[in-house]
Amino acid sequence: MQAPKPSIVYRYHDGLYVNLTNRCSTACVFCVKNLWKMDYRGNNLNLAGAEASPEEVMRLAKEEWAAAPFKEFVFCGYGEPTMRLDALLACARLIRTGKASPIPASMRVRLNTNGLANAVWGRDTVPEMKGLIDSVHVSLNTSDPAQWAALMRPQEPWAAEGFEKVKEFIRGAARVLPEVRATAVEGNGVDEEKFKALAAELGAAPRFRGRLEGGAGV
Repeated sequence: MQAPKPSIVYRYHDGLYVNLTNRCSTACVFCVKNLWKMDYRGNNLNLAGAEASPEEVMRLAKEEWAAAPFKEFVFCGYGEPTMRLDALLACARLIRTGKASPIPASMRVRLNTNGLANAVWGRDTVPEMKGLIDSVHVSLNTSDPAQWAALMRPQEPWAAEGFEKVKEFIRGAARVLPEVRATAVEGNGVDEEKFKALAAELGAAPRFRGRLEGGAGV
């Protein structure tokens, strides 16, 4: 039986989610992409290396809008969206400049991320998001660097300084973006009070995510 066509965009609640890439800078212990065989609620998120251009993403988004409007445009798939930072920003820019009409230029744009963009790209990426991203949810998961490494399992190039880079990203985002949330998946033995204190120190609102069957949060 042939696998369903890969989903570059997919619906969840009142949002349109964008599956930009399957590449990731972490291999989180709570991620269900392997357990669920790259399926998410009936959507095949396995891109098999065929990543869509910003123009293709927005063409599909406009088709979805024509079928039924959505309230939020979310970068979130079975991969880390900021691994394709330029494509991510290009999509958001097409919305903001009105070039994604009939999707309104005021559309709420959210990024779900592991917060390692600065480490991956070797620069402060947050200023590039100003005016394009309304909300960023950063999967921080703990206030303890050793526990972060155990939960997130960052790839070797970014393992040593990863936790500090994530904190740097959150702190910077809190200064220039309208909404920043530090998230944690429930049930991983995290000290919730210390996590909330760290989130507040970084300027973010804490959010605890429920676990999906097999371990992932939503």
